[in-house]
Amino acid sequence: MNYLLLSTTSKHSIPLQRLPSKLLFNELQDNFIVTDKDKLRDIVTEYKDKVVVADCETKQGISIYDELMKNKSHHQIIDYKPNDITTEATDIALLGYFNNDISNKSIGIYGTGNIAFKLALRLIERSANVYIFGRNEEKILNIVTVLKQIGFNESLVHVGSEIKGTDISLNAFVSFVRAEQVIDETYLSYLGQSAICLDGGIGNFSESFIEQGLLQSHDIRRIDVRQADTVLEGYIKSRIDNPFNNIIGRKEINKIPVVAGGIIGRKNEVIVDQIVNPTRVIGIANGIGGVKDAGILTGEEKNRIEIVWQSIRQNSETYS
Repeated sequence: MNYLLLSTTSKHSIPLQRLPSKLLFNELQDNFIVTDKDKLRDIVTEYKDKVVVADCETKQGISIYDELMKNKSHHQIIDYKPNDITTEATDIALLGYFNNDISNKSIGIYGTGNIAFKLALRLIERSANVYIFGRNEEKILNIVTVLKQIGFNESLVHVGSEIKGTDISLNAFVSFVRAEQVIDETYLSYLGQSAICLDGGIGNFSESFIEQGLLQSHDIRRIDVRQADTVLEGYIKSRIDNPFNNIIGRKEINKIPVVAGGIIGRKNEVIVDQIVNPTRVIGIANGIGGVKDAGILTGEEKNRIEIVWQSIRQNSETYS
């Protein structure tokens, strides 16, 4: 199956820009940034035979996914969030650098936006010490407050400026802002030996930061979202061909209502292991999220189970 990936951006207003093709499912897939509705119509018309994987976030007044759905595009459309893929790629890069052990590492994040927040939350959940930097002190304090409220250990979240005058050194520094070259050489003083520095904003690091950082043996990189292509593959597969679709559902078997896949059954509905070609009966729903004890089943309820069981056995014999 061939895909067309379409995303938008808040960083510039180029109407249409081809990005490097993505290698997904062992094939190169076309990949574009679109910020203009007319260009969006043109590109989906040109690639009319592809499944469109469309950015659902609104930036510069356009949500590609919403536009395609509103105009009833004939394409099969999957919504996704490129920011989430960028978060995954950053996470994978950090995990790889630290050999999958981030616990107790000190990681600075410059930025108070979507990706910066998501990354910070994930890192503190892994017991890393996170230091939030940025240009707006009020936003920094707000982010730190929220992270402390929803994280399991509020002592892991810090305002970046708290490092000044201490012996704390960052093992990693990640930046996610739209501004160019906001990270200058002064930030090198926060880093410990051989720190990894990730530029998620692509252009956040100044020339002096890069030049002096490399001389100090820091590992300086731009975020390469290809690190998370396998994550994107999994997401697309979950939307196109999710095996769970064969498990969850509600239907009738020989006029007996059955449910499966976590759906809370109505009282006396029969619960089966999967809705498509079930292989066993779990029991009778009690109507409040549980299964009735076998010892209290009425004759009618036992009969309902037996009818479903007979159908399952017949189908099993038919396809064996």
